[in-house]
Amino acid sequence: MSRISGISSAQLKAINRIAQLGQAIEQNTLRLSTLKRINNSRDDPAGAIQASLLRSELASAQAAQEGITRANSMLKTADSTAAEIKDLLDEAKTLAIEATSSTATSSTISANQIEINTILQSIDSLAQTSFGGKRLLDGTASFRADGFDASEVLEVNILDKQSTDDLTVDVEVTTQATQATNTYTDATVGSDTTLTITGSRGSTTITLSSGASRSDVETAINDVTELTGVEANNTGSQVDLNTVDYGTSAELTIEVVSGSFTLSSSGTTTGTDAVATINGNSVTGDGTSFNVYTQGTSFNVLVDPTANGNLTQFTISGEGLNFVVGSSAGDTMRTGLPSLLSARLGGITGSLDSIGNGRTNSLTGSTPAKTVQIIDEAIADVTRARGSIGGFQKFVLDSAESVISAQIEHTTAALSDIEDTDVARETAVLANNQLLQQTTFQALNIVGMTNSNVLSLLQTTAAKLI
Repeated sequence: MSRISGISSAQLKAINRIAQLGQAIEQNTLRLSTLKRINNSRDDPAGAIQASLLRSELASAQAAQEGITRANSMLKTADSTAAEIKDLLDEAKTLAIEATSSTATSSTISANQIEINTILQSIDSLAQTSFGGKRLLDGTASFRADGFDASEVLEVNILDKQSTDDLTVDVEVTTQATQATNTYTDATVGSDTTLTITGSRGSTTITLSSGASRSDVETAINDVTELTGVEANNTGSQVDLNTVDYGTSAELTIEVVSGSFTLSSSGTTTGTDAVATINGNSVTGDGTSFNVYTQGTSFNVLVDPTANGNLTQFTISGEGLNFVVGSSAGDTMRTGLPSLLSARLGGITGSLDSIGNGRTNSLTGSTPAKTVQIIDEAIADVTRARGSIGGFQKFVLDSAESVISAQIEHTTAALSDIEDTDVARETAVLANNQLLQQTTFQALNIVGMTNSNVLSLLQTTAAKLI
């Protein structure tokens, strides 16, 4: 206390002011060197708390953004793999169509079958493509349908399942689907005849010679089934004509361009769609295919055209792939990647693996037209899978990415407003504090206090201020 005795009140205030300005200058300098307004919690306790919360939110959002980027990379890998499988199926279809030509020799058909076998092997290999140690298209990343009778239900495709709970499915077919049909009733063709046959898969023209038998008619129509989707069956007393497909989209038209060809029905005939009660709800199918949404699960059921009444109950389970699409752990969305193994591709005509060498629907074991139909159904499966993958990327991941990017941008800006130094302002304040301190020193010198005396007193004052 003796060191500051004899000092006037004004001088003591000036000395305290110099100490305070020194602390302010030190803080100004620190803020300018770190470019942070808050360097410890005492600088702004409320701001420090708010900044801590924002940093936590920012870290969560950045982690979610990284997760979405990885998810997109995974699904891009799956999509490009599915696209390659689609290209292979196109090649297989070309080979099968070549085998349907009347000019195709047995050696050509055998050679094409060998190539198809290789294609099937490649498809199964591609279906086992992995990303980060997880196989994508062999069924392990899919939702599952278990317990259905394969003679009743040909295929179940689970399109979306956000619940982790299993779903029990009860199906009762109340109305069976039908094909578009017609009947040729003459024993022989009365004159040279030209027909344009149009089915749900296309249209083409055939010619029949005068005197052609029912067997000749059957053969001529079946030779172009892959072009029209229309089949013929000689029963002995008539030739039954029908579309391969079922439902209201299956249409059959036979136009007699010239000659004579007696049919039981004129114009265009149309099939009818199946109707079923699924988990208590009446559903009208697309042919024999039913799209269902219930209890957070969206799926498609393809029933056998002969199935009727109560079908065997089955269960949908599995979690598929679970992606975090937001900044909180609960912001998740699931998707399932379907199996694209040859045994799982195909449809009502047969599975894709059945066109392999020595199998029921190979080029040598069945009609090439049937092989083409199976490949077409497999192509539809792969196309649907790509649509599902692309839809999840566009409408879930890309949307989430946009939201997360905006959140990161706004959170970063808010954090900057709280924490960052306003360099221009802080520089001006520093210059002002330095000027005030210098002016105060000068005032004390005027009243007779040396710099050394002021320094000694400042040390004492600083010790009290701390």
